[in-house]
Amino acid sequence: MVVLWLLGTPAWAQESGVRQFLEAGNQSYAQGNFKAAIEQYEKIVQIPFVNEVAYYNLGNAYFKDGQLGKAILYYEKAHRLSPGDREIADNLSFATMRISDKVEKPPEGFLVTQSTRLLNLLPLDVETFLAVICFVAANGCFTLFVLGPSPSLSRLALYASFGLLALFLLFGASNLFRIYQSETAREGVILTDKVDVLSGPSTDNPTLFSIHEGLKVRIENEVQDWLQISLENGWNGWVKRETLGTI
Repeated sequence: MVVLWLLGTPAWAQESGVRQFLEAGNQSYAQGNFKAAIEQYEKIVQIPFVNEVAYYNLGNAYFKDGQLGKAILYYEKAHRLSPGDREIADNLSFATMRISDKVEKPPEGFLVTQSTRLLNLLPLDVETFLAVICFVAANGCFTLFVLGPSPSLSRLALYASFGLLALFLLFGASNLFRIYQSETAREGVILTDKVDVLSGPSTDNPTLFSIHEGLKVRIENEVQDWLQISLENGWNGWVKRETLGTI
């Protein structure tokens, strides 16, 4: 379940510095030197270079190196950019099965499940591109309706412009919602073996429960070096910022 992207195939590999780091990372990965591969892939994401392929390769390298928390963190980053990618989803699911904490999530209704699936059907950049295309095409069809040489062609162009406008509104609304959700719903992954969750942002507070490497949590609040987190079962508390990687 490992995909190593070849040089020259993706257009983004032409960007300054990325080709060199990608080639070195892929070579080290193929030789089983996962620490060296991690070092090269990290250089790509630190440019910064936001791309699901870079995150995915980095997740694979961390997983092979036995760093489960960071593997899940980068799989999650890749999955957020490309939720419909089957290989990313499969690797994320496989890695998540290996964490020790099993937090039961309250069951979601059928409509919520299907709506989430539809919203995540396309990568965000593809959805944005389709929204722009539909908008431009709708304007073109409306122009044809106004200037059409025949009534039948004008009528067809009008219907097409309405359909394309509806698709533009659909893609646009989904796009805006997903951007809003990603900006407001902050999540993270536990990166250390064991973390004690405290009742307040200070070591003087009592421990409520403990969580372990690889668990995904929601970030609710922050105070200096402390983050307030919550689990899917509703439990919440405070952890040190350094113990968690933000998705």
